[in-house]
Amino acid sequence: MKKLLTALPPLLVICLLSLGTPAFAATWTDYNLVAHALGGIDQKAYTNSYEAFETNYEKGQRIFEVDLQFTSDGYLIGRHDWSTYAFQSLGQALTPAVTGGPLTLADMKAMKMFDKYNALEFSEIIDLMHEYPDAYFITDTKSTDKNTITAQFNEIVKHANEDPYMLKRIIPQIYNESMYSTIEKVFPFESYIYTLYQTNDSNQKVLQFVKSHPKITAVTMPEWRANASFVSSLKKINKLSFVHTINDPEVMAKYKARGVYGFYTDFVTPDDLKVYYAKKAQEAAAKSAKAAASKTSGKKA
Repeated sequence: MKKLLTALPPLLVICLLSLGTPAFAATWTDYNLVAHALGGIDQKAYTNSYEAFETNYEKGQRIFEVDLQFTSDGYLIGRHDWSTYAFQSLGQALTPAVTGGPLTLADMKAMKMFDKYNALEFSEIIDLMHEYPDAYFITDTKSTDKNTITAQFNEIVKHANEDPYMLKRIIPQIYNESMYSTIEKVFPFESYIYTLYQTNDSNQKVLQFVKSHPKITAVTMPEWRANASFVSSLKKINKLSFVHTINDPEVMAKYKARGVYGFYTDFVTPDDLKVYYAKKAQEAAAKSAKAAASKTSGKKA
């Protein structure tokens, strides 16, 4: 898409972008796969890297969840956490500077993951949003501290220049009820996701809360919580349900049968799902044809 647009006359590009053609989704909920931590790359997860985004965009992903942390000098960067394990798991050497806390932005930029993947500062994510106008970003900011949340989303809004179109394509994840109002005071985002991995609230309490907040569009949950009753109850109040993190189309199909709308995934792509369901359709057709042939044969006998 990027190459196609750059090959066209500027005026035609502007016209195409303004038409709202099918190439650009009306909303993030047009998609049911979320590239977890910007998606996996070379069978590696959690990089939150520029290369992961580029690779998964080319594979058809349009919703990207990104982990965000502050560096020691106050920049928001794509990073799951600052543990020594995180550095090791991303192929980053445990230097004397790595003590289980944040590093500077310059240090992080110099320290590539697996010697080839580049960390993304949030301003660079905004650059990607300009370059890829059909990409959406779901935040995973981790913190439940009110001051940290406020600082994180102030930074997000600042880099987006308070542009409503850009901010429409950023979907904050909240981890508890109070986080919703904390973010709203920074900026009234159009859509939110309530992700349940940090809360002990009962399903009933979650249902009551999301029902009373129309801008909470979806609820994301781990597998153990995605039972048919809870998913059905969410559907009845027009809330989408997502399950994380699933890397097997067959497992996705199991939850889909329960009414789950979508999935966070490291490696499953839209094409993978098309292939999976096409194969299942062929198998069902073959089974039906075999049953019909057996029935006809039995009548002749």
